[in-house]
Amino acid sequence: MIANMNNLTLYSFRRCPFAIRVRMVLHEKKLPFKTVDEDLKNFSEGLLKMHPEAKVPVLIHNDKVIYESAIITEYLEEQFPTPSLMPKEPKARCDVRLWTYWSNQIFKVAVDQVKYGTSRFSEKDCEGCEERLKLCVIKIEDQLRDNDWLVGDECSLADIHVFPFVRQLWKVSKRPEFLEAMTKTKSWLDSMLNRPSFVKAMDVTKK
Repeated sequence: MIANMNNLTLYSFRRCPFAIRVRMVLHEKKLPFKTVDEDLKNFSEGLLKMHPEAKVPVLIHNDKVIYESAIITEYLEEQFPTPSLMPKEPKARCDVRLWTYWSNQIFKVAVDQVKYGTSRFSEKDCEGCEERLKLCVIKIEDQLRDNDWLVGDECSLADIHVFPFVRQLWKVSKRPEFLEAMTKTKSWLDSMLNRPSFVKAMDVTKK
């Protein structure tokens, strides 16, 4: 039985990379949804009641509340499997989840340490942060050297999950010089930036 797709509400913040992930998936699957735009300094009472850590994004599907962006996107993939954003093969599906874990736990931290420095992190945490970030981008560059996408032959949740942090990195005011050599990553980034799902995700007038 196909799930009801007419009752999807997303609590979101336009620039939040995790919320961007979810909005992109909703648009990739052409699902109608309502957006509740949150103020990160003054969350709505509704969100505070639904998320134990008071974060965006939060998705409500009928009476089901889901939080954590990667859980939301996999939920949407399972509920609305067309078009597919996950490979069929178990090993490739595992690769998507490994890219997601890496981007959340390692890559994002490295981006934030370079972006914000000691305004958010200790001096000890920031030591060597640019070199750690370089190794992260080399990982992406190497994967894209002979591939158009991070996993498989089509855009998948791996690309959508990693992309917002690569976008953040290329927007850093003092962009690391090593990025100039990452031509495959830049080409992939451009293709993601031009993807209709991202364009719609960043246009608040398109629901």
